[in-house]
Amino acid sequence: MAYKGYGIHVYWSDKDWGFRFKVYDQNGKVAAESEAAYFYEDNALKEAKKIVDGLTGGTA
Repeated sequence: MAYKGYGIHVYWSDKDWGFRFKVYDQNGKVAAESEAAYFYEDNALKEAKKIVDGLTGGTA
């Protein structure tokens, strides 16, 4: 999904039985990724959006 010019990919990880995310910049490079797994997909997405908000300074 796209959010404020960044791409967010939330995915399931069998390794730690939870959802993880990666945030991609405008050039398709990984700008950030989750350090831990999340029990719910929505929680991983919310955390990814917080990361993007921090990268953009909270601007649209």
